[in-house]
Amino acid sequence: MSWETQAWAAKQRPGSSSAKLVLLGLASCADANHCAFPSIQWLCDFSDLNRKTVIAALQRLEDGMFPLIEDTGERRGRTLQVKVYRLAAGAEGASADPASETVPKAEQSQKRNSSVFSRKQSQNRDTEPVSNLIPPSLPNGREAPTPKNRKSVSGKGTRLPADWTPPAVDDLPRATAALVRQWPGGAYAVVCDVFRCHFHSENGPQAIKRDWTATLAKWLTKDHSKIMRDAKAGISFAPSAARKPGSTPEAYRPVAARADEDERSQAIRAHLRRDLGAQLYEQWIEPVAVIWDEGRGGSGGVVVIAASEFQRAWIEDRFQPKIMAAARAVIGSGVRWTRFQVDQAQPVQSGKE
Repeated sequence: MSWETQAWAAKQRPGSSSAKLVLLGLASCADANHCAFPSIQWLCDFSDLNRKTVIAALQRLEDGMFPLIEDTGERRGRTLQVKVYRLAAGAEGASADPASETVPKAEQSQKRNSSVFSRKQSQNRDTEPVSNLIPPSLPNGREAPTPKNRKSVSGKGTRLPADWTPPAVDDLPRATAALVRQWPGGAYAVVCDVFRCHFHSENGPQAIKRDWTATLAKWLTKDHSKIMRDAKAGISFAPSAARKPGSTPEAYRPVAARADEDERSQAIRAHLRRDLGAQLYEQWIEPVAVIWDEGRGGSGGVVVIAASEFQRAWIEDRFQPKIMAAARAVIGSGVRWTRFQVDQAQPVQSGKE
């Protein structure tokens, strides 16, 4: 337990009470390097919050323009699935509270703009451990170039470049690359397409990242278990052009409910094709049924009917916001929900407002 980390956490303002509780829980487990790896259940017990709220709080702390925690990529626990987070307590400028500075308040006010104060800051920085986020320098003193697709981590971050291309698997962090090599053919390209589509359409602080390669690595690690389950279920990630007639997996067979579609369904499909791109659309949206349901009392929505439970879960997890946005662009604000179900199965509703 690190008292320094707990003192830092107590001064932070993440913007919600649940995020503050989760941050305090992480800080109470942190070691001298400000790293902690409590399980989700432990954080639920500590904060008295439910699992969904704890996960949302962790996401809030991890994302944003100035994240308070970061996923180190290391995993602990018996199943090696518990994330190891590094808290930003040791980062320069992590605390905005003047009382946390080592310089007395009177000296701060007098010397904040003086050369003496600047020298003290420089000396303090020189005694800190070198962060692995600082780009290396060449012998002549110039900064080494950053790898392709990776922006400098200094400053406030950037949006995903319009011409972004996925890095080679060998260029990913070693642990992430080991997971991706277990995936079936085509899965890496599909997940990267979803990643690109998501962040090119994202707005606000969530769209700003300081290290896009690290962000992709976290995205890939999070998707690993889903990819392996889908592969075990027989879902293919190969492009549709590469599939032979008669060998189409169940996930790509059009469902019978497509016969119930109308012109609104076709307009939503056209919008999704433009938004997702031809490859993602043909692979995941083309086989399913997209049907407008009037609902009751003006509370209508879109029903997406898939051929299998795996296909339903994949589409709901990754494309629900896109489907909702496409439906509202075509039908208007009367679209209040989306519902995802398997053909002739009990529906599972999500996306309520």
